[in-house]
Amino acid sequence: MSAQSQLIPCENCARTFLPDRLVIHQRSCVPKNSSKSTVEKSAAAAAHPTELKPPPTVVCYICGREFGSRSVGIHEPQCLQKWKQENAKQPTHLRRPQPKRPEVAVELGDATVATSQSYREAVNEAAWESAKSQLVPCPNCGRTFLPDRLTIHLRSCKPK
Repeated sequence: MSAQSQLIPCENCARTFLPDRLVIHQRSCVPKNSSKSTVEKSAAAAAHPTELKPPPTVVCYICGREFGSRSVGIHEPQCLQKWKQENAKQPTHLRRPQPKRPEVAVELGDATVATSQSYREAVNEAAWESAKSQLVPCPNCGRTFLPDRLTIHLRSCKPK
């Protein structure tokens, strides 16, 4: 007996399946007499896709990396400690002042201001600018680097 002769049609969509697969298919198959066909449903889904939003992230004002809103509180003290250790290793002319947490002006009239997306974006933008201000320009080409990376860059960058 051939495999084709064993196929059984689905009562809802008329597609054919092996007997053991038909049971599994019928769990998700929509009957033909439903209010919308699968083509209409897929067209509606394409017209109005559900937007999956990434979880809110917060930018570290020291290193500029993004972290989850709950883990940034753990990261920042460790990052600042690492920054201090790395800064102490640098020659005195490459040492930088300790980065300060940026202040963002907030209107106090809204109770949910700390959770609003526009506030989070403003804080992230200020933190990113703070992290960028920590970069040191190369005296030869003007590109900016972290101080420990600048010493490596200077090995290959020659004055013009």
